[in-house]
Amino acid sequence: MRKALLILTLTLLGAMLPLAAQERKDTLEASRISVLREKTRNTTQTGLMHIESKQLTSGVAVFGTPDVIKKLQMLPGVAAGNELTSGLYVHGGDGNDNLFLLDGVPLYNVSHFGGFFSSFNTDVIDNLDFYKSGFPARYGGRMSSVVDVETREGDMEAWHGSISLGLIDGRIQVEGPIVKGKTSFNAGLRRTWLDIVTIPAIMYANAHNGADETVGGGYAMWDLNARLTHRFSPKSVLNVTFYNGADDLSASLQQRDTETANDGTRYSGDSNMRIGVKWGSLTGAVSHQYTFSKKLKEKSTVYYSQSASDTGYNFGIWDLSKDGETITSMDDKDISYVREIGLTSNWDWYPDNYNHVRYGLSAQYHWYHSGRSFSSSTVQSGATIQENEDNESQGYRSFKPALYAEDEIFLRYNLTLNAGLRLALFATPGKTWPSLEPRLAMKWLINHNISAKLSYTRMSQFAHLVAAMYMDLPSNSWMPSTASARPMVSDQIAGGIYTTFFDHLKFNLEGWYKTMNHILVYNGSNSFVPPITEWEKSFTEGSGRSYGMEVEATWENGPLSLSAYYTLSWTQRYFDAVFQGWYPDRNDNRHKVNLVASWHFAKNWELFANWNYHSGNRITFPSHYIDVYGERRYLYESPYNAQLPDYHRLDVGLDYAKTLRSGRKFKMNISVYNAYNHLNASLAFLQANEDGTFSGMAYGLVPIIPTIGFTYQF
Repeated sequence: MRKALLILTLTLLGAMLPLAAQERKDTLEASRISVLREKTRNTTQTGLMHIESKQLTSGVAVFGTPDVIKKLQMLPGVAAGNELTSGLYVHGGDGNDNLFLLDGVPLYNVSHFGGFFSSFNTDVIDNLDFYKSGFPARYGGRMSSVVDVETREGDMEAWHGSISLGLIDGRIQVEGPIVKGKTSFNAGLRRTWLDIVTIPAIMYANAHNGADETVGGGYAMWDLNARLTHRFSPKSVLNVTFYNGADDLSASLQQRDTETANDGTRYSGDSNMRIGVKWGSLTGAVSHQYTFSKKLKEKSTVYYSQSASDTGYNFGIWDLSKDGETITSMDDKDISYVREIGLTSNWDWYPDNYNHVRYGLSAQYHWYHSGRSFSSSTVQSGATIQENEDNESQGYRSFKPALYAEDEIFLRYNLTLNAGLRLALFATPGKTWPSLEPRLAMKWLINHNISAKLSYTRMSQFAHLVAAMYMDLPSNSWMPSTASARPMVSDQIAGGIYTTFFDHLKFNLEGWYKTMNHILVYNGSNSFVPPITEWEKSFTEGSGRSYGMEVEATWENGPLSLSAYYTLSWTQRYFDAVFQGWYPDRNDNRHKVNLVASWHFAKNWELFANWNYHSGNRITFPSHYIDVYGERRYLYESPYNAQLPDYHRLDVGLDYAKTLRSGRKFKMNISVYNAYNHLNASLAFLQANEDGTFSGMAYGLVPIIPTIGFTYQF
């Protein structure tokens, strides 16, 4: 297929280059191409969706808080995974193969509270670019998608901001000039107040439990974004950005049991249990943009990025009995982090009216570390009678330089080609992995309303998420490619037809075929936490493929907007050590439908509705069982051989926005998640029948969730 694509491309180039050379002699035609270039130069790639901040902050807001990832989950070609979580499974990806950039800085952890919220504060976001295919050569390091988020520069002329209150969190955003016309500042803080709400509940529980039982704990999450912008001149701009997002979960239980013997002797026992979990991300960056001329621009960035987790568990029992004093204790602690220092330099060069050349380099130095310690002991009457200790840790350092170049070539006024190449090296002790990644995208403007696109991309990923479950847990850790864990590689071909009719109706049809090699799956030797040392032995290498088509229809006319997205897809895996043949992936949702509507029906009122449907996720269940010498043995036909019931729900939202006499603005959002209270399957259980077959039952956990949120802009 790649050879056919290359032959087709070379044939088209050979046919068009002489025509393009003739048109370059016509100055009027060159001017026409130059104007058209400004409109189409960012749309040559397939699978690109550009989203502005207003689209992120309006519509249905679960728990009263807009969420970037949940907006992206609505798009075709994207699976959400578990309900209410911020999973992003793009074109058959595993969820850990998405490149998230915040002001050009990679983020390794982009979710809170087990994945229920994303780490992006929509109050400070200016826009984002979401790529599902057709990746330009300037992006690298992940193999399924790119989410490039840009925060907003602060206002250079006046101070203003907003205060927002949701069901479980609050947000404040402030921006304005430090030196008018020269220096500005933009900052946003989001924080939950669940820990504050739980304080009276804990006090009430302790008051009714009495002195023999005491409970404690709480949960808090926060995101802090800040951006400082200074304009040395119209040509020279400096930006300093900072982000810190974290979760802090704690729980404790203390119990006392007192007993009086027949002889009047009092015996007692105390037990203490404490759990503490902290995880989060920290980034900082300094970037400088300089415009040398209309033909040459440059942007360089130095940054630091960190993702870390710290999980601890402590359990202790003190017992005073007729046999003496006995103290039993157990401690378990897990620490994991990945740290990255990076440098990027990106250049934009416009040598003439027909070429937009981008080129640059990047270099990252990584520290990967995971450590686990466990200890237990029993002391009786001052003498240790049992003691256990187990410690393991694993650390890596790696260096990844990369070079890229791409050219947006305007062959004719209606034919655009983006050709690029990325070369990366990944060096860890004992092994250096090279990666050559060609990128090619073409757009043919058939007429004023219809265009066709075609792209081929190769992406490599050198970081692996070591996890035993498909959930975003603090126990997960990142590890680099090693001599025995090769980099993951994807190749994707995509193409489609994109139309606009009557300036109101847009209809797009796009298809893709994607292969994934050297992907890893946990072999299940430990059901919850995989080992740290020699972690590669706990994973099996295999392949994946995904293919399908996406249909997008959007109609906008004044106050009314209607959109329909449909995805038909197949997602499969091949792991020779697991199953001899291709089998469906757990997110192999054959059909996905999203219907989105908004209606600005009055001056201050806007109504939103989203209806979501997809074929049920897949699970692995035994197909039958046999009795062998009185012991029941379960047999499986293949992995993910059963399907949960189809998923569907309706979300509705209502915005009321009013400008006050003072010029300040007030906004209220009322949202209802799962409006008709359909309990979609979250869990499933099987019961063995006498005839050797099984009957299953699925259970839903997420009911209707009404929320209200308020925003005051000042």
